[in-house]
Amino acid sequence: MSITKRTFGARMAGAAVGLALALLGFAVPANSIAAEFPEKPVTLVVWAGAGGALDTYGRKLAELLEKEAGWTVKVDNRPGGSGAVGVSQIMTQPADGYNILVLTGTLTFGIAQGLIPFELEDFRLLRAMQSEPSSLAVLSDSQFKSVDDFTKYMKGNPNGLKVGGHAPGGFHQYMLYQLMKKGGFESGWIPHDASGKVTLGLLGKHLDAAMMTPSTGLAQVKSGEIKLLGVSTDERSAFLPDVPTFKEQGYDIEGAIWRGVAVKAGTPDDAVGAIQAAVDKVTASEDWKKFQTEQFQDSPDWKEEEFTKRAQSDLANQLEFLKANGYVE
Repeated sequence: MSITKRTFGARMAGAAVGLALALLGFAVPANSIAAEFPEKPVTLVVWAGAGGALDTYGRKLAELLEKEAGWTVKVDNRPGGSGAVGVSQIMTQPADGYNILVLTGTLTFGIAQGLIPFELEDFRLLRAMQSEPSSLAVLSDSQFKSVDDFTKYMKGNPNGLKVGGHAPGGFHQYMLYQLMKKGGFESGWIPHDASGKVTLGLLGKHLDAAMMTPSTGLAQVKSGEIKLLGVSTDERSAFLPDVPTFKEQGYDIEGAIWRGVAVKAGTPDDAVGAIQAAVDKVTASEDWKKFQTEQFQDSPDWKEEEFTKRAQSDLANQLEFLKANGYVE
């Protein structure tokens, strides 16, 4: 069969269409690969030990990422160094989104002190999912029934009680520092490397009082074994309607600590977008809403831009406390 000019042109046109389709065929899977993150199990690196408030949050997040987003998730507890151990674990891994850091607002304290040898720019702060105040906690049989009882005793007995909480130079010591300034007393600080150990310290009477999130000893708070003398909310918490604020007791103290997730800087936008979409599914679920209520948690739901600005502001504002307590020069 002879090839005419018309036949040749038709065949060339067909070849061009075929080539375009072939190229399109290659393009579609490439886009699909990006959209299919994750293609393998994801690890949530929790920078605190098992049993505390951060671990409880991290494990619930892992559970709901599997249930709501269909991911396979492993939880890896890496306590120590005021978060430095967990951060270092993330920073030694590729910036691909498969290792997600579960962290708290003590991030900025650690960076400011040099305990965490990285900068905010080394992270992509993806989502703050919880926010919770600090509280002054004692055992129910304590002689202290109010914040006034505690501060009056401390005025007459400087450093006379064993007071502690999670981490050296972190959020809870910062809140104690605010109370010391308002109440005119001095106190030492016994740091613990996991918030769950703070509860054990109170129960074992190794601590006379603790500054801690209410959820740290949630079961004992609910049962009445641990009494909260005051909380650092602006108004009484809906979760703790019987616990007075520091403010209403005459101590102008307010503050909350966030918990959230971050990845290593340089993580691609497509992976970050997939993580954000999965977190959206978690926060929209009834299981998550129920969990937040049961754990006495507020839900700030700050996404990357707002979350980053909050962390930058926190870092700038915490230096006075750290300098006053000799953590930085």
